[in-house]
Amino acid sequence: DLIVAVVGDVMQMIGETCSTATLELLGGQNALIDALAAVARETGKPFVVVLMSSKPMVLPASVIGTNGVVVDMAPAEGVSALLWAPSPGMKGGRAIAEIILGRTEPSGRLPITFPRHAGQLPVYYNQIRGQHGNRYADLTQDPAFAFGEGLSYTTFAYGEVVIDGADTPFSTDGTVRASVTLTNTGDRPGTEVVQVYVGDLVTSYSWTDRELKAFRRVELQPGESATIEFDIPVADCTIVDPDARRIVEPGEFELLIGHSSRREDLKRATFTVV
Repeated sequence: DLIVAVVGDVMQMIGETCSTATLELLGGQNALIDALAAVARETGKPFVVVLMSSKPMVLPASVIGTNGVVVDMAPAEGVSALLWAPSPGMKGGRAIAEIILGRTEPSGRLPITFPRHAGQLPVYYNQIRGQHGNRYADLTQDPAFAFGEGLSYTTFAYGEVVIDGADTPFSTDGTVRASVTLTNTGDRPGTEVVQVYVGDLVTSYSWTDRELKAFRRVELQPGESATIEFDIPVADCTIVDPDARRIVEPGEFELLIGHSSRREDLKRATFTVV
């Protein structure tokens, strides 16, 4: 047995000319989630929240935990899983049921970031370095769910990032070859989306902290390991100058590989461009 709550947006509140003052669920949906979470705690039954929305929503603490500043960050109590189903279509119900029942491996990753509060916005991962920081005394700048994030029914472990020829500077027409060992540490077959981000550590003009440069879906059996290689052209490691030209500046870069855009999910190596 399990408890499932299907919540979400309404058509009248999405799309162009439909800006809203809040990103919270309408009506009594938060109260419904909190009540079902309490039942799940009392009965020990798994509780799954299915969120149908076309945009990031602000979910209650029973789903995302506390804010991490005034109250210590704590996991959601009572909620076993959150499944985001944006516009799932006619066959969406069957697909959702197969994922919840474990017949299909969930392998999607977030193309957006979910904030903890509308006051966090903007909260996208590739902000200009130093743009916001910790803006509020009562709210962390850490999002509820980050770009690229997503879970499956197994777990994966990443080894350290290795860059071929990292001791030798790269030219702007060169290619950075990086590799990482990925291991399925769970007891089910699974798919991981390995993500590669690059950041220019010192720039002449304000630029993003890191940018997604590549990704790859990798299927592994339980206990299986694989070495995943990526070729990143140095010409893709650009910033934009005041004349709106994309340029590659000489200096040190960081290459990050991992499970999501969160820094704590990424393994790091550096390379130099001349």
